[in-house]
Amino acid sequence: MSIDFLYSAILRSSFGLSMGAIWQHLSVELSSLKASNKEKTDIFFEVLKRLMLEGHLRLALDGKYLSGSVSEQIDIIKLSWPSCPAEDDLDGFGFWVLTAAPAGVVWVTPGGEEVWA
Repeated sequence: MSIDFLYSAILRSSFGLSMGAIWQHLSVELSSLKASNKEKTDIFFEVLKRLMLEGHLRLALDGKYLSGSVSEQIDIIKLSWPSCPAEDDLDGFGFWVLTAAPAGVVWVTPGGEEVWA
């Protein structure tokens, strides 16, 4: 499964939804490959980066966009990413993404409208 396929699938299935939905949809796409948590996490950040670089997504917290380059913004999430999934977490990291991530997503439509998720 290529990163291009995953990127297109996530853009199509998760547009307008939360970062948690992006993680969940990615997990579903990768379930048949038996990807490790590390591999899923790396792919998640790569897809997130590409969505941002191509103008589909921005990161925000408390109604304000994060500052810095795309890599610096993603590093904020990476630095707080749990080292291992909690036992009570449904799919390893999905609950953390919904409740403790240091930023959320804002989708940008082709017309430039913002969809705060």
